[in-house]
Amino acid sequence: MKFFTFLFLLFGLMQASAQNFQLKNYTVKNGIPNAKIVSITQDSIGAIWLASKNKISKFNGEEFNNYDVKNLVINILEVKNDSLLIGTDNSFTIYAHGKFSHFESKKVHSILTVKGIIFVGTSQGIYRLREDYLSPLKTNFQIDLNQINDLKFDGKHYFIATNKALWKVDNLLKPTSLKRIEIGDFKTVSIFESQIIASNEIGLFSIEGEQAFLIAQQPKQITDIQKINNQFWIATKNSGITVLNTDFTFDKNINKYNTLATNNINSIFKDQQNNVWIATENAGLYKYETDSKKTLKPIITLTNIDVVYEPLDSININQYKKVLQLPSDKNHVSFSYKTVNINNPKAVAYRFKLNEKFSPWTTKESIDFANLSAGSYTFTAQSKIDSVESEPISFRFFIDKPLYKKAWFLWSLLGGLSLLLGLIILNYINRIKKRNKAKVEKLKLENHLLSLEQKALQLQMNPHFIFNVLNGIKALGSTGKTKELSSTISKFATLLRSVLLNSRQEEISLSEEISTLKNYLELEQQMSANPFDFNIKTDLSIDEEEILIPPMLLQPFIENSIKHGINLKEDGEITVLFTTNNNFLQCTIDDNGIGFEQSKKQSTVKNHQSVAVKVTQERIENLSKQSTFSIKELKEKENTIGTRVWFKIPLKTDY
Repeated sequence: MKFFTFLFLLFGLMQASAQNFQLKNYTVKNGIPNAKIVSITQDSIGAIWLASKNKISKFNGEEFNNYDVKNLVINILEVKNDSLLIGTDNSFTIYAHGKFSHFESKKVHSILTVKGIIFVGTSQGIYRLREDYLSPLKTNFQIDLNQINDLKFDGKHYFIATNKALWKVDNLLKPTSLKRIEIGDFKTVSIFESQIIASNEIGLFSIEGEQAFLIAQQPKQITDIQKINNQFWIATKNSGITVLNTDFTFDKNINKYNTLATNNINSIFKDQQNNVWIATENAGLYKYETDSKKTLKPIITLTNIDVVYEPLDSININQYKKVLQLPSDKNHVSFSYKTVNINNPKAVAYRFKLNEKFSPWTTKESIDFANLSAGSYTFTAQSKIDSVESEPISFRFFIDKPLYKKAWFLWSLLGGLSLLLGLIILNYINRIKKRNKAKVEKLKLENHLLSLEQKALQLQMNPHFIFNVLNGIKALGSTGKTKELSSTISKFATLLRSVLLNSRQEEISLSEEISTLKNYLELEQQMSANPFDFNIKTDLSIDEEEILIPPMLLQPFIENSIKHGINLKEDGEITVLFTTNNNFLQCTIDDNGIGFEQSKKQSTVKNHQSVAVKVTQERIENLSKQSTFSIKELKEKENTIGTRVWFKIPLKTDY
């Protein structure tokens, strides 16, 4: 009977004790991924983050948002600025701005950030995070080869809890002082102001200088130690939470016999509002609210900025101190902001302003600004809980003017138009000058051509040739060769008539030119002391009646071939060839004479023929810029076998 009375009284005391705990249990029904919670932390805006197997969850007081971590088993969770640091069984992972970055590593047991440097304690030594990989640190082989269970920094020294001992180091990067404080499988190191407490399989130790003093042998299998309301809360794997006073005397137990649904506790966390969060192995998450009525100063942060409905994720919006430059078409800007109040999320109110006056307080957590004009803007937001207001946050941005409104563009446009107008006027003047110059050049060319035509007309008939023909006619009359006389007179008359008629025209048909050349060559054959043969050939793509050519263009070259090329040979031969090629008329005059260089030396009558050839060459070259003329000796080995005159002129037709 006494025994049952004792149990009844003990149960009553437990119930009374439990009533002092304002506990709330979050399970899968409330939105957490599963009942196993391994680690808890809080970010700068007050949101609670917790790790559960292969997921992380964010709790803002109203709902849990869950994120999958690439099917990795999570061991520890820490916060650094706006980033979440995650230790898993085979990687170190960073979650920032909605993206995961994974770094392959050994199993991660602890994470420590000191002066911006991230250290990672693994199952085999300590690593430092570089830009894109983990670099192992070299301290001591007893540390580098062992499991690192915990890492802490007191402002001067690092405390390293390994599965073999507890160490004190002055510098992890370049250690100069490394002391082993105590041997044993140390699981945790906790630093509370100037008090350092560590735990291993024996119990709790107080660290003073470089010595460890055993202060309590209970509880066992410690997973975490936190100082809450001037008491030490010690989480264990098998006996729930043991609460000790500052002198390490026992105060109470929080376990499955009085409050919790399990004795297997993974970690304890105290948030900014003095709530205590308890992560269990199999009973989900517990929240213990204190009786404190004090409202902490809220913290507001920007959660997102959209520019024309696109998130601005290229910068850290809460750390951006510059002025964001936006083009004129990016003038629709939206801001989202948030203050987390875990205990009473609906008590948060917000207000904002764009450059000028604050808006009224509201619960709305976002605002859109559409069709903003060009100029400088400062967006400011502020929150409050009850009557306690947060520090305002600001974000500055600048919307550029459209191109057509910019002063430099308007001045440039005015200058450009002025320049264009000047260029148009200058171009007009130059065109007039060019036109006048072209007219002058044309007149000069026409005058020159006219002069050449006059010279050509004067040189078309060699007086010596006319004298020879007349003497020949006289000789034929004396000998009584009336038939030959009549033919010669007829040919000579036809030649003279052709020369006179053609000299009055700028162009004649190729057939007329060939007919005139035949008459001339036949007369030369009759008058020549040494007989010669001639041949006029054509290879034309157009009928010779339709091709136009300046009159008497070939006669001076043929006359030169007869008088100075083949005159001294008995078997002289002249070949004239007309061809068409690529809109050009080409003419070749070949003779088998002594060559023009030798003929120059032997000729006694140079003046008429040399002038005639030169004038005709100028006529050809002045017909067009595309006209070409050449004269060369024909060689066979080293011997001269004749002369070739070749030229091409643009092909002209009478249609």
